[in-house]
Amino acid sequence: MIDRRAFLSTLAAGGTVTVSGGAITGCTNRPIGADRDPNTVSMWGIWASDEDKEAEVIEAFTEQNPEVTVAVSQVPSNSQGDASSVITAVRGRTGPDVYFMGRFSGAEMASLGLLEPINALIEEYEGVDPEEFMAGWVKFSTDELFYDGQWYGLPMDTDTRAMYYNKDLTEAAGVDPALLDPANGPMTLSQLWEISDAFDVQDERGTYEQLTWIPWDGEASLLMWAMAFGATFFDDDSCAMALDSPAMLDVATEYAGWVERLQYSRVDAFKATYQPPNAPPTQTSFFSDRQMFQISGPWGVQSQTDYKPDMRYGVTHVPVAEEGDDPFTWAGGFGLAMPKGSSMSEAAWKLMKFYAGYEGQKILMPQISRIPTNLQAIKDREAWDPSIQFFVEIMEFARSRPPLPVGTKLWDAMMMMQGSLNQQSETPEAAVAAAQAYVDPTMQQFCPVRLPAGFGEPDPRVGL
Repeated sequence: MIDRRAFLSTLAAGGTVTVSGGAITGCTNRPIGADRDPNTVSMWGIWASDEDKEAEVIEAFTEQNPEVTVAVSQVPSNSQGDASSVITAVRGRTGPDVYFMGRFSGAEMASLGLLEPINALIEEYEGVDPEEFMAGWVKFSTDELFYDGQWYGLPMDTDTRAMYYNKDLTEAAGVDPALLDPANGPMTLSQLWEISDAFDVQDERGTYEQLTWIPWDGEASLLMWAMAFGATFFDDDSCAMALDSPAMLDVATEYAGWVERLQYSRVDAFKATYQPPNAPPTQTSFFSDRQMFQISGPWGVQSQTDYKPDMRYGVTHVPVAEEGDDPFTWAGGFGLAMPKGSSMSEAAWKLMKFYAGYEGQKILMPQISRIPTNLQAIKDREAWDPSIQFFVEIMEFARSRPPLPVGTKLWDAMMMMQGSLNQQSETPEAAVAAAQAYVDPTMQQFCPVRLPAGFGEPDPRVGL
C-alpha cells in the first residue's frame, strides 16, 4: 500500500517520485520549475471540444499582457477524480504551470502533494489577505479548492441541477401547470409519484413503454438524493466518514423502495430500448417522448437546441421530500490550479487570475452554457447565456460534495452503494456499512481534518 504521507513529504521537498510495487522512492533535485522562462506559461486547458472558445480567453489575456507567451495543450482526465496524468507529469518533471481540473479533486490532489498552494501568490501579487481575495467567488466553489488551511486554485464554472419536462406529455397527462411553475416552489416526491402512477405505461409483459421519471437517470443519483435529504458524508467533530449514519440509512432505504416500486430490471430494459448504449445524442428516452421528466444541468439547454429543437420543454425544481421545503440543487464544476513543479511565476498567476476571474469567465461562460463562479460575473447578465437563467437563479440553494482527501473513494462508494441497491444485491443496512468500511480507514490516515468553516451553508451573495 502506498504511504500517502511519504508521498506528500517527497513531493513537498521538491523531488520526484517513482511508485513501484506499492513502494515510493524519491530523488531530490533542484526545484522543478526553476529552469522555466518566467514569461512563458504552459497550461493544460479545457476539454478539446471547447478549445477554440478557450483560445478567445487566451487571446484577450495576451492582448493585455503581450510580454507573456501561453502554451496550451489538452490533457483530459480519464475518470472521476483521476489524477494519473498529473502524477505522471509531476514525477517526470513535465507538468504544466496551470491546470484546468475538476474542483472535486482539489482537496485530494492537494493532500497528495500534487498541487501548489496559492496563498503566498495572493499575498505577494494582490497585497491582500487570501481570505479577502477568495471572497470574490461563490463560497462553495472556493471550499472545493481549500485544504488544511490553504487554497489550491481558483474556481471557474459551476453547474446546478434542475428537472426538465416535456410539455406535450405533461399537458396530455393533465398535469397541473401550477405544479411545474418554479415560482410556486418545488413539487413533492409524493406528487411526482402520483403523476407516475397515472402516466407510466407497461405492456402485457410488464415492459415499460413510457415512464414519468427515473430517480437514477441523468444527473439523478443516490449521492444527489443524500444531499437533497440533508444527509452528511463526514463528521467534523470525530474526523470520520458518516456513510453509515442513520440519515444515510434513511436515504438508502427510501431509494431501495423506489427501485422496488419501479423494478430496476424493467427500467433498464426501457432505457436499452429507447436509449441504447452508444446511441447518438439525438436518441434518448426523453427526446423520444417516452419519458416525461429528467434531471440534468444547464448544458441540457444547449442539447435541446442541438438535438431536439422542435421539442416543447420547460425546466423546474428537483422534487423535495415535504411540501414547503426549500428548493434543492447541487453543483460541481472546474477550476484552475498549479501542479507541483509549476513555475509559480507572476505571469502564471496573472493568467490564472484573468482566466478564472471576471474577464475570463465573461468570455467563456456564455459560450459553454455554464454558470460563472466569480461574483461580479454572476451579476453581469452578459457573462452567461440568458437561456440558463433558471440554473443561475437556483444557485443560492446549491449544495456541493465535501472537499475531502478521499473524494475519489467517496464517489466510488456512493456509486457502488447505488449499484448494489439497484441490483438488490444488498440490504440498505449492508450497503451503508460497506460504504463506510470502504472509505473511512483511508480517511483516518489524514486526520485531523475539518471541512472549511461554513461548508454547506447557503451563500446569500449569489442571488440575482
